[in-house]
Amino acid sequence: MTSVADVPCGRQWRREGRIVGGEPAVPGEFPWLVSITRRGGHFCGGTIVNKRWVITAAHCMCSGPVELPVEHIRVVVGEHDLSKRETPPSREMGVRRLVLYPGYQCERFNHDIALLELDGEVGWSETAWPACLPQEISCLNHFVAGATSFSGREATAAGWGWLHEASAQGGRADVLQKVTLRVVDNDTCRNWYKSKGKKTKVLDSQMCAGYEQGGRDSCWADSGGPLMVRDPDRVTIVGVISTGIGCAQPKLPGLYTRLSNYSTWIKTHVQAS
Repeated sequence: MTSVADVPCGRQWRREGRIVGGEPAVPGEFPWLVSITRRGGHFCGGTIVNKRWVITAAHCMCSGPVELPVEHIRVVVGEHDLSKRETPPSREMGVRRLVLYPGYQCERFNHDIALLELDGEVGWSETAWPACLPQEISCLNHFVAGATSFSGREATAAGWGWLHEASAQGGRADVLQKVTLRVVDNDTCRNWYKSKGKKTKVLDSQMCAGYEQGGRDSCWADSGGPLMVRDPDRVTIVGVISTGIGCAQPKLPGLYTRLSNYSTWIKTHVQAS
């Protein structure tokens, strides 16, 4: 676990013991999760890592093959129900700068990670708090089970995305949803995709989370949001919701950008400002 904030990261203030196959989150349960909007409408999620920076998926920052102008992007902090005013009020913030990972190409999913520098500072509260990042891992221990790859760990994805891949069976969520998933090691994930006749390449810089039988997954408009693992005293963001084939289909778990591959790059930008 590592922090790039000025307060203890990953603290959950409220918790009870689209997401497809999930359930509504408790208000304030994921205080680092933000709604990213364009023309006043939610289209992707993101994660606060310090007072001025948010992590999201790079593909969210593209319109077709073209990078979005930063003046078109807004970040809403402290959001829970998109259909009504929040108590305490959410805060909409502009974006000063967009940083895509070097070499990222719009409409692709390799190195699907971006940083948004906000035009002001987030004020810390129970509904706005920074997430913890995973430690950087060397190529020698990339896929060692446990703390490095998180394979086999229970994880949570959250967002305001579609509740079913067929829009007629479930629209986009207004209330923040969460779903419990299992991190699947990359070799197993590759075999599952191959068994379904898919040519999708699961890259080392990606991770998979879901179930062999399907039924639970992130979905459209969840992109950019966090995949989280919880330890007794903190929550660590281990992945960024990126892509997949459909939503919640058997042996086709969602693909996430593996944040431990990008921790140094994130810290270089975030701590330099």
